[in-house]
Order: sequence, then structure tokens, then C-alpha cells
Amino acid sequence: MIMLNDKLSAGLYVAIHFLVLGAIAWATGRPFIFPSLGPSAYLLATGETDRAAGGYHVIGGHFVAVVCGMVAYHPIAGGLVAVDVLGEAGPFSFDVLALAASCVVAMVLTTVAMLVAKTNHPAACATTLIVALGLLSTAVDGAIIMGSVVLLYALHEKVLYPAAIRFGFEPEDPRPADG
Repeated sequence: MIMLNDKLSAGLYVAIHFLVLGAIAWATGRPFIFPSLGPSAYLLATGETDRAAGGYHVIGGHFVAVVCGMVAYHPIAGGLVAVDVLGEAGPFSFDVLALAASCVVAMVLTTVAMLVAKTNHPAACATTLIVALGLLSTAVDGAIIMGSVVLLYALHEKVLYPAAIRFGFEPEDPRPADG
């Protein structure tokens, strides 16, 4: 059962992660915060270790997702961006079809590649969709995604988790032991 101090420490973990990454995004004007970092931070902050078990899973899963997203996006939907296309396209639009195909291929590739590489990190599936939809699909974007993930994980492992243990606020997995 998660205790109040576990809930507060998890909230503090997430706040610090995003304050640091938000400050970097603000200072650089680059997307160091993106949607799939939220689930990754949550898994780290709440102690759900079987789904965020070490850097290999967190960093490796997002790496697989970036690569698979780019492999799918560039030949299928390169140059299209979901927020532009979906605001303008009508029914049966080729551009929407291309983005949807990019997403399907990216998800299949990411699922298979994560299973082969044993980088079990479900949050990375959101990363592959972000790339496959053309939202963050350049090589620079991929590097920023990976830099953000590495910073998120390093901040957790080198600063937040050791501090939580030292001060007695180590979070426990909030899911029931039998489920």
C-alpha cells in the first residue's frame, strides 16, 4: 500500500525532473519536454521497477522508439506533420493515410525491436508515435529526445533516488502485489 510520504515523494520526483528539463527547454528553446517523458518519469517516481528497471529499459526503450519511428516516418510520411495535416485534411486524405501508415509501421517495428532487445519500457511507444507523426522527427529532435531521457534517468539515479533513500522517502510500487 502506498503511504502518504510515498505519494509526496513521487510528486516531488516528478516535479524536480520536469523543473530541470523545463528549464533546459526554456533556456534552449528546444523540446526537452515531450509527452512520453511523463509516463517514464511516473514509472521512475513511483517505484514501478518492473516497467522502469534500469537505464537499459528506460534509455534503451526510447532509443529503439526513436530509431523505429524515424525508419517508419521518413520513407512513408517524411515532411508531413500531424498538427498541420489533421487541421487541413478532408476525408480519405493521402497525407492522413501516410501518417497513419507511418504510425502503424513504427509501432510494429518498436514492439518487435523492444521485445528482441528486451528493452521493456511501454512509455517509449508514445515516443515512436511522436516521431512517426512528424512532431519530433529530425536527427536533432532524436538527439534531444535521447538527451532528455538520459537526463531524466541520470537525475533519478544519481540525485533523486539516493536522496529519497537517505531521507526515508523511497517510493513503493503503487500497484497491488497480486495485480
